[in-house]
Amino acid sequence: MEVPSIFLNRILAEVAKKGASSLHFSVGSQPVARIDDKLIPMEKEGILTSELLGKIIDSFISEEEVKKFKEEKEIVVVKTFAGDFRFRVNIFYQKDLPALSFNYVSAVIRGLEDLKLPAAFKEKINLNSGLLIVAGPNDSGKTSTAAAFIEDINKRGKRYIITLEDPIEYLFINKKSIIEQRQIGRDVISYVAGLKHCLDEDVDLVFIDEIKKEFIAAIPFILQLAAGNSLVVLEMNAANSIRVIEKILDAAKATISPEAARFSLADILVGIITQKLIPRLGGGLALASEILIVNSAVKSLIREGKIYQIESIIQTSREEGMISLEKAVEELAKKGEISAEEARKIKLNI
Repeated sequence: MEVPSIFLNRILAEVAKKGASSLHFSVGSQPVARIDDKLIPMEKEGILTSELLGKIIDSFISEEEVKKFKEEKEIVVVKTFAGDFRFRVNIFYQKDLPALSFNYVSAVIRGLEDLKLPAAFKEKINLNSGLLIVAGPNDSGKTSTAAAFIEDINKRGKRYIITLEDPIEYLFINKKSIIEQRQIGRDVISYVAGLKHCLDEDVDLVFIDEIKKEFIAAIPFILQLAAGNSLVVLEMNAANSIRVIEKILDAAKATISPEAARFSLADILVGIITQKLIPRLGGGLALASEILIVNSAVKSLIREGKIYQIESIIQTSREEGMISLEKAVEELAKKGEISAEEARKIKLNI
């Protein structure tokens, strides 16, 4: 039998080279890779046992991470395997047995041009303050898009950037900007503590990845930061722009009145991009993006609490660069990038 670390490195190198987005280990099953959004069992590999998964986990997590895993029963880490393949790893229990999910993190940060964003939305990245949101379900490429924003600024302008992440996925090298990446629980105790630090700093841009446990507590500080002299790029798990706005307003109500929450958000929100990755014809994944650019009409609807009417503005403001997720999926099908059947399935679930 292979040494657990050698077994793991071999499989991870193999799936990374095949273009897999993720790899899943569960007791009683063979390893399963997700390639082009399809789950494919690695039939040449044996059935995974609890003992083997335990040894695999012990082979790459630190003593501090072991302690956290035992206390919380789940931990997310980012590690480099097989020399230079970087993965975000979710270690958890199911049926009282260990399980692992590995998500590949590309060493290359894609360029802003690859996102094919309208010029009016790209201009928002250059603002000195405000709230810019990157949303979508799990594994929709949200962090990759946010990294593209940061790297574009890093190449072009002299700005002081702080990221608050749990864990840190993409590693930035300072170019024209200064980028400080802070991992929650390691470099700073919490998102709230990190945000308070940013409020005391002369920071130009703050990136915050998806906040799972502190969202309600963090929202007042995010609103305050975006209303000052910082552009805040926030990652959120949400299906569309309407849901993003609802989630923020619901969280803000814990500390301020509903009316104050609406007025505050209307003042600072500059744009929302909501993503979905779809299997591409011929292999790979195509990116569909809903774009909301916050104009005076959108601000008025947020202040008045008429959130659902924003959908009609997205649909009728194509000239301003806006597009609904349904329309973006439809256009990918027309271009032949995705199948008509795939487009129909997605539109039914939007």
